[in-house]
Amino acid sequence: MMVLADPPSVWCMAQDGADPGLLYAGSTHNSQAGSARGRGSIARSTDGGRTWSDISAGVMRDEEVWTIATPPDGPGELFVGTSHARILHSEDAGRTFRECTAFLKLPGRDRWSFPPAPHIPHVRSISFDPQNSDTLYAGVEEGGVYRSHDYGASFEPLNQGVDSDIHCVAADTEDAQRLYTTTGRGFYVSNNGGATWTYVGGMSRSYTVPLLVRSGQRAAIYTAAAAGPPPLWSMGALGADALLFRSDDRGHSFRPIAAGDGSTHATRGMVMRLTAGPGNDGELFGVRSDGAVIRIDEHDETVTTIAEKLPPAYDLVVLP
Repeated sequence: MMVLADPPSVWCMAQDGADPGLLYAGSTHNSQAGSARGRGSIARSTDGGRTWSDISAGVMRDEEVWTIATPPDGPGELFVGTSHARILHSEDAGRTFRECTAFLKLPGRDRWSFPPAPHIPHVRSISFDPQNSDTLYAGVEEGGVYRSHDYGASFEPLNQGVDSDIHCVAADTEDAQRLYTTTGRGFYVSNNGGATWTYVGGMSRSYTVPLLVRSGQRAAIYTAAAAGPPPLWSMGALGADALLFRSDDRGHSFRPIAAGDGSTHATRGMVMRLTAGPGNDGELFGVRSDGAVIRIDEHDETVTTIAEKLPPAYDLVVLP
């Protein structure tokens, strides 16, 4: 299992759709650039994370890398979402990139923002329709949800009734018209392909981040939510005061499950990413902002901490 990679401040990771040993990691800070913020990096590993090489030269201007996505049926392809709300596409494992220029021409881009100074929005989420990877979804923090039916050649907004503080977007594994998104104000569902969205109430926390949609016999939706946004996590006595949630009715309702310390109590660290283990064997894994790695048994919902006291962790991939 890989949790962190060579770039400092690793925020996102991805695994090639065909080669599980081909990994990518994105950073919000490139130490070689000599800048504390505003200059990210992309790294690639071809040996399952044992060694890494920087592939960001010539691609990054003053960008932070916030998301990396690899299509399941596109070996060697990756899409990268950055600050200034850019989307980059590579078809040769990151050796060259081209910009998805249509994303730069969307109406209303000048109104996108991000609360902390210098108020620069970023593409926080890129995902693919499980039934048709030519269709991809992009979530902008803060700018909304956008869809491309042609692999990034054009985009359309899907923002009727959804909060603009987007964290993750995903399509249902069985119904392409059903979409889910986590936001800074809660969880939203669309039943009509994003034409309109409905807020899902009932969760005791509102700042939702990770999103994992399971299919088949293990059909369920998982997320985690904190009591407030990240600036508050280091201030209060309860930290993020976060809980894990599960839906067994395709996002109509959620219930809390065991927290990252194996109890039903909230945790100081926030679960930032959830992913399924290899082989669909009923194991899920997650990483928390307090440097813990957790394993979730889908059968009895037992949550076990398998590593702790790591640096703050924001993403992971699971190797077979």
